[in-house]
Amino acid sequence: MIQKILTNYAAQLDEYLLRKHYQPEGMVEVGFVGNSTEERPCKLIVTLLSIERETSGGVTAPVRKNAGGFTRYPAPLLLNLNLVLAAVYDEKRYAESLSVLSDTLAYIQSVPGFEFEGHNYTVEIVTLSSQDINNVWTTLGGQYYPSVVCKLRRLVIDSGETAGTGTISRQPDVKL
Repeated sequence: MIQKILTNYAAQLDEYLLRKHYQPEGMVEVGFVGNSTEERPCKLIVTLLSIERETSGGVTAPVRKNAGGFTRYPAPLLLNLNLVLAAVYDEKRYAESLSVLSDTLAYIQSVPGFEFEGHNYTVEIVTLSSQDINNVWTTLGGQYYPSVVCKLRRLVIDSGETAGTGTISRQPDVKL
């Protein structure tokens, strides 16, 4: 599910950026931003930084009535994905990377949410301290690229499997 959502978001962002910057091979892809010896792709790379549980929606297990009584379902996981959107360009194209990042910020501001497979998601910029930015890029391999960290909210993971069943007592069983 995570791969599908990130790929869909990257495709929407790619469509927007291609209107402003012509690049036949595309402008955005989902991938790892790290310290590699490979040539830089000269694209905006969407990387999953971390996953956090959203608890504001509650964590109680829902109970549904059925023909035989009640069925308890595990509470769905409500998640937020922390993403790094990094303009990974060669040093010679640094100014272009800044332009791509600027247009990416304009997209986030103008399109703060999107719909995918019947679910609505929001994307918002996360402000990091200089120390946090240093920690992120150290974790990702040490090579810094112009970037922004965003939080993609409202991912729901729900397997739909039952956790347990029970019945209702139709008549009290009282013995005196």
